[in-house]
Amino acid sequence: MNTDHRDNRLASELKDAAAIFINRESNRRSLITVTRVELEDAGKKARIYVSVYPKDQTHAVTDFLSRQSDEFRSFLKSKTRLHVLPRAVFLPDPDMGVDDTPSA
Repeated sequence: MNTDHRDNRLASELKDAAAIFINRESNRRSLITVTRVELEDAGKKARIYVSVYPKDQTHAVTDFLSRQSDEFRSFLKSKTRLHVLPRAVFLPDPDMGVDDTPSA
């Protein structure tokens, strides 16, 4: 039970930090919302799910965020007190009805 509480706290902290980072780094052409965070490997990996409006910008946004993963780790290091910085992967939230196939 203690591990679940720790994971929930970590996921919540990562969600908040990701939202701040995205707000700071985005070009504001799209509305990007962090919808949830899933942890793996005892908190060493994090899947950060985002929704994007307009939806046709989803792949461009997730590609951009993937390229910013090292900067996100630096941001986490400077703005949080996490002992282990997870490797973050930004993904479109499948619950938001986004088709995962890239457009031609």
